[in-house]
Amino acid sequence: MSLALNDLLICCRQLEHDRATERRKEVEKFKRLIRDPETVQHLDRHSDSKQGKYLNWDAVFRFLQKYVQKETECLKTAKPGVSASAQATRQKKMQEISSLVKYFIKCANKRAPRLKCQELLNYIMETVKDSFNGNVFGADCSNLLLKDILTVRKYWCEISQQQWLELFSVYFNLYLKPAQDINRVLVARIIHAVTRGCCSQTDGLSSKLLDFFSKAIHHARQEKSSAGLNHILAAFIIFLKTLAVNFRTRVCQLGDEVLPTLLYIWTQHRLNDSLKEVIIELCQLQIYIRHPKGAKTQEKGAYESSKWKSILHNIYDLLINEISHIGSRGKYSSGSRNVAVKENLIELMADICHQVFNEDTGSLEISQSYTITQRELNDYSAACKKRKIELGWDVIKDHLQKSQNDFDLVPWLQIATRLISKYPSNLPNYELSPLLMILSQLLPQQRHGERTPYVLRCLVEVASCQGKKSDLESSQKADLLKLWTKIWSITFRGISSERIQAENFGLLGAIIQGGLIEVDREFWKLFTGSACRPSCPAVCCLTLALTICVVPDSAKTGAEQSMCEVNRSFSLKELIMKWLLLYQLEEDFEDSTELPPVLHSNFPHLALEKILVSLTMKNSKAAMNFFQREPECERHQKDAEDPSLSEIEELFLQTTFDKMDFLSVVKECPVEKHQSGVGISVHQNLKESLDRYLLGLSEQLLNNYSCESTNAETLIRCSSLMVGVLGCYCYVGVIAEEEAYKSELFQKAKSLMQCAGESITLFKNKPHEEPRIVSLRNVMYLCTRCLSNCPRPSPSKIASGFFLRLLTSKLMNDVADICRSLASFTRKPFDYGEVESLEDDADASLMEGEDQSSMNLFSEDPAASVSDANVSGEAQSTIGAMNPLAEEHLSKQDLLFLDMLKFLCMCVTTAQTNTVSFRAADIRRKLLMLIDSSMLDPAKSLHLHMQRVFFVSP
Repeated sequence: MSLALNDLLICCRQLEHDRATERRKEVEKFKRLIRDPETVQHLDRHSDSKQGKYLNWDAVFRFLQKYVQKETECLKTAKPGVSASAQATRQKKMQEISSLVKYFIKCANKRAPRLKCQELLNYIMETVKDSFNGNVFGADCSNLLLKDILTVRKYWCEISQQQWLELFSVYFNLYLKPAQDINRVLVARIIHAVTRGCCSQTDGLSSKLLDFFSKAIHHARQEKSSAGLNHILAAFIIFLKTLAVNFRTRVCQLGDEVLPTLLYIWTQHRLNDSLKEVIIELCQLQIYIRHPKGAKTQEKGAYESSKWKSILHNIYDLLINEISHIGSRGKYSSGSRNVAVKENLIELMADICHQVFNEDTGSLEISQSYTITQRELNDYSAACKKRKIELGWDVIKDHLQKSQNDFDLVPWLQIATRLISKYPSNLPNYELSPLLMILSQLLPQQRHGERTPYVLRCLVEVASCQGKKSDLESSQKADLLKLWTKIWSITFRGISSERIQAENFGLLGAIIQGGLIEVDREFWKLFTGSACRPSCPAVCCLTLALTICVVPDSAKTGAEQSMCEVNRSFSLKELIMKWLLLYQLEEDFEDSTELPPVLHSNFPHLALEKILVSLTMKNSKAAMNFFQREPECERHQKDAEDPSLSEIEELFLQTTFDKMDFLSVVKECPVEKHQSGVGISVHQNLKESLDRYLLGLSEQLLNNYSCESTNAETLIRCSSLMVGVLGCYCYVGVIAEEEAYKSELFQKAKSLMQCAGESITLFKNKPHEEPRIVSLRNVMYLCTRCLSNCPRPSPSKIASGFFLRLLTSKLMNDVADICRSLASFTRKPFDYGEVESLEDDADASLMEGEDQSSMNLFSEDPAASVSDANVSGEAQSTIGAMNPLAEEHLSKQDLLFLDMLKFLCMCVTTAQTNTVSFRAADIRRKLLMLIDSSMLDPAKSLHLHMQRVFFVSP
């Protein structure tokens, strides 16, 4: 044993001395020794080696526990009736003991979790369960459990099922304990974390555990304070999601039981926003489980009960009042407030409206059971309060008409938008005209507040809904046409407003897609002049128009055209191309320093290229439809929204046997060979014009190129644009791939990529500068986006092959070298010379924490729980151990490293079926060196991400 460890062992034995003065002397020595670099290094090594014959952190912890036990015995045997100064001294002694334990655990686990989980849990559980120790050290032990055990992934995975259930039982009994001085927020946060652990780390959960939550919620009804209830409900939701698949009936019955209580708490208590949000989430969960995909009847998959219908109407009434209350707060509050209501409330309101809106019922009398007080609840003769509520689309229309204040209008615009979007069948045919009339009256009021974007979004959904209806009467179609013509005109005039440009283009696109009006020449002029610049919404709208409509030869009428015959006039298609590329007149081109949006904005993958190529065809509509026929690779599609409970909903729907899709025989279809666009021919003059414009853009960049000032992103965007156009030409059969490689466009794209490669080379010298990291991450994103390994023939697959040819050996080796450099930087070993300074910082923070009021498990001030409850919602999303793949574990260098790794893997994978300009075998060998098993640590988030990129990424 080393001399340093020998000193520590002697000190540990002295902590068990019978004389208190001797133990007090050894404590300071003990704190000094456990932060000594040499001692720490030996203890770490012995703990990692798992050899019990050497002194390690666990052995030292056992000595410390004996010291705590001895000091606790002294506190127990002290006389109860003593002076105030003696009480203060005793209190200080308790804090010192508790702080020493916290300090030791911090020192032991600073570099990695080296104390055994079992030892820590046993100490905490024994302390909390003991009546005396629980009062003295319970708060600190619970804090240790919450912050230093349940947040550590290693411990999280080592806790057994029995220990999870024991923790659950102990802390729930503490929460239900009727003592007024208990700190419910701290206990509730632990219950939240433990519930998450129970549901994610164990099997065979019993639905009987739900009784704890039921008791806690009913207990909260009797209290004036709801401290910690938001964490209890958050834990409850986690439990319900886990049990929903196998215990649907039990979960629904529990909803019938607790929701009236929660509605009472909402109306009778002054709740904070975090608690309201959790109640909304719980109601939403019940909707998903009872009405999967909006099912209304049992035959369609709904779970029906008479009590639930009453609860549903009560929630509907409560939410209407809540929305009105939010609007009132906005109107009369000082300062600026957001006029919109949070999306979770809108989502719930839309789902409930879908269930309660009935064409046969305009109003309904309901029993407000949730308004009964506790005294009335005990009096069985007390009758429920009755209230009449209005139902149906008249409610939405009335709210849109009765007030001109944005705080009253916008929430109902949000509700209407979401309701029509999610359930288009819920809007009856006879409600289309009245609703459209109201929205058309709201639309011109652009100068009155912030409502216009919400009006436009609602109109988008109405347009989409009408486009899907095939049973409209001819008279109704005529009335709707007049309204849409008016709306089209107003939207058209407002297109120059940047604030609502995205919504305006979205509405124009929805009207075109629904075939609601005839598109005139004025529409095409939007994409030729200065009314707006190219943007994602404009490009998406133009794509829809090209897919559905025929492009006129000219933007001018016959009379206007004859007046301009003396001057050289461009065709409408060429004007649109010039607008998209912001191509300037030849005399101004070289003097221009402004880059067009196409070179510094992110557009949907190949959207611009498909438009440009379609415009060069004689039949642009046919060409665009040919492009749209082949769906893009999943990697290039937008990420789908979080499918919350969608799999469970599908399961519930299938068990109704109303849909029998899962019994149908799936036939394997033979892989279709790609056929070029039959009947699609190119307009040679327009193709030459497009080539000239693209070459002009590349010349502008190359003439102004310098390694330091020119952004590599701009060079890659321009290069990607040109190979994308070539890929689209090849896809429709205008040119062959061999011809594309020899074209001037491809040669210019190669020159641009060489310049971009020089910018990447500069990064090797300064790999840790933040601006360069951000820039290089963007470059990697753009390059990876250009690659595709989809098996089906598509424009993106052909363009991917062209892009691969642009990647030189120097560029690829530079990226691989930067990867190796970043990997070596992240694997830097821990410097034990820094231990003392680190522990000094920890010591200072702990001492600082002692000066402040400690969070006690049994707080003497009841108000403390209330104030804690107001802020306790902040940590809900991070309760328990964080996912090892969470981005929070990664530094900026790590993220860059993973981006580059993904790019290299994509290149090597796609190179197997494509001709490339670099040696793929060399890059593959360098990649394999990065995943040497001797250098990878599965406990590190970065290394897990590396393996995921290597073995999971496409």
